[in-house]
Amino acid sequence: MNLLKDKWLPVIRRNSGPGEFENIAIWQLLDDYHNNPVTDIIAPRPDFRNAIYQLLIGIVQVVAFPEDEEDWRDLYYSPWSAEEFNTKVLSIESCFEIDSDGPAFMQDYGLVGKIKEETLKYLFINLPSNEHFFPADINAVKSEPKKINPYWAAIALYTLQTFAPGGRRGHRGCMRKGGALTTIILPKKESSTLWGKIWMNVIDEENVRQLNGNIDKKELSDIFPWMKPTKTSENDSELLPDECNPFHSYFGMPRRIRLKFEDREGKCDLTGLISDKVVIGYLTIPYGNYYNGWIHPLSAYELKKKDKLPKYKKTPEGGPTYRHWLDLTIGSKDAIPAFVVKKSQDLKFRRRVIKNEGAILWVAGYKMVDKRIMKAQCWYDSIMPIFPLEPSISNEISIFVQYLVKAAQDISDSIKLNIKAVWFKPNKKNQKRNYNEYFSFVELSFWHNTESDFYKLIQRLYENFDSPIVKNDIIQNWIKILTYHAYKLFDDNVLKQQEDGNDIGRVIKARKEIKNEIFKIRKYIEKKLSAQ
Repeated sequence: MNLLKDKWLPVIRRNSGPGEFENIAIWQLLDDYHNNPVTDIIAPRPDFRNAIYQLLIGIVQVVAFPEDEEDWRDLYYSPWSAEEFNTKVLSIESCFEIDSDGPAFMQDYGLVGKIKEETLKYLFINLPSNEHFFPADINAVKSEPKKINPYWAAIALYTLQTFAPGGRRGHRGCMRKGGALTTIILPKKESSTLWGKIWMNVIDEENVRQLNGNIDKKELSDIFPWMKPTKTSENDSELLPDECNPFHSYFGMPRRIRLKFEDREGKCDLTGLISDKVVIGYLTIPYGNYYNGWIHPLSAYELKKKDKLPKYKKTPEGGPTYRHWLDLTIGSKDAIPAFVVKKSQDLKFRRRVIKNEGAILWVAGYKMVDKRIMKAQCWYDSIMPIFPLEPSISNEISIFVQYLVKAAQDISDSIKLNIKAVWFKPNKKNQKRNYNEYFSFVELSFWHNTESDFYKLIQRLYENFDSPIVKNDIIQNWIKILTYHAYKLFDDNVLKQQEDGNDIGRVIKARKEIKNEIFKIRKYIEKKLSAQ
């Protein structure tokens, strides 16, 4: 069974009708490209869908990356022929066997030691509490899956290796330490091909050298870690970038696992598919690859301290919103966008394609509850706009946007503070209480309610950046938008029962405080941004 060669991947084509799909092999991605191209994939879980995109980007990056940016531009519009692409992909088919006595996809080269047998529920992050990730008519997974189609078990394993945090007793976390956001650039048009969606994130040969890793490490085992014995980490021995090819980033394998197969016909508890072989569990031992110092091409990272390695941007409470847009798309003094996102701004051919085609940023990841165990609060998927900014103006736009976001943050803080002043009688007991659990929903509501307006204003800023009149109008409109939603959110919540009954005096005072705060914020950003 081979993940590249076999027809298992459900895809939608441009001419597919509602609910129609077909299963193809990965090497067939460009078949019938000019008449009826593949436009998207289908997966039973949203984290699987994101993981498959990362897997496809990694595969194309390994076998078909362009020579330079001009070549990248040409291949975006006119990709390899189906025959050329088939040959390129199948050149590495030996690395993608699923059930093999030797090397097997995402599985340890050879488990030796005290082996533990695990049930399938541990192959998933936070299963079974994530019941909403599964089709409603598949009752078996509401408790625990017992058997899974081998191809989807391989995808589950890739997802685990890609997203998992560190576990207890030496079960290592993924390259990005769990909970990191993944950012994937996509063409904006709904009819865009899957090739275009993948190719937007592929790096040319000239820029690959800027990734961390050793470009001279060219053996398949330098890219695909399951092709050789694992560098174990009993004594916290680390696997560093210089020991691997840069493309190893797409195939990180921290967990030492071998899937357990059974040669019998069975119905997959995840997908409902019937197959003549099923996966019923897995074998594992601790102390797999212990990654340190890696910068993943699809993740942004923070620059908190000069003397420490950068840390990946984690999935925030409530998911990514426009307050994270700047760090993920342009960057700030404290954050750098993912390598592929930064290159979309820095390189002229990529900017031209994005300007012509339009682009969005798919931001996704798990919000982890506890970094020591595989427990997730939620999986988040967000879409953000991305603009082809010339390097000469990106810094100015960054400063402008920072003040818009700061205005929203300050008003959000004022709303929370003043709802608290209404809800809770001011006394010594209440002053010592932690109110975060009461007001996180207020903040999230404010960000989500103002998000679409924010992106509309940023689009206008991008299109009219040289106009002081437009800039001033954007500031005034933004304050009006924030004001409207601030009062609405306050009014919707202060009428709820307070612990000491409705006190209209506290309501009037709190509303006035919000008004004063908005006035101060307006004056502050007008002064700061008028000087730009």
